[in-house]
Amino acid sequence: MKLSTQRPSKSEAVRERMMRELGGASGKMRRLSVEVDEGLFRRIKMQAASEDRTISDITRTLWSQYLNK
Repeated sequence: MKLSTQRPSKSEAVRERMMRELGGASGKMRRLSVEVDEGLFRRIKMQAASEDRTISDITRTLWSQYLNK
């Protein structure tokens, strides 16, 4: 499997559904940057690809779960 640095495009309907599920009804997005170890990044990228999801999608889900504890 070849890993790509380009973000896959998502349809508008999928994005709207994700925003509703995560409580971000406004649709306005802000970028969040973090630094992670290269090994961890590769593991994250491989997991995202195996689930046919984006790293951003997974990250939004994790933050939402964390904040709703």
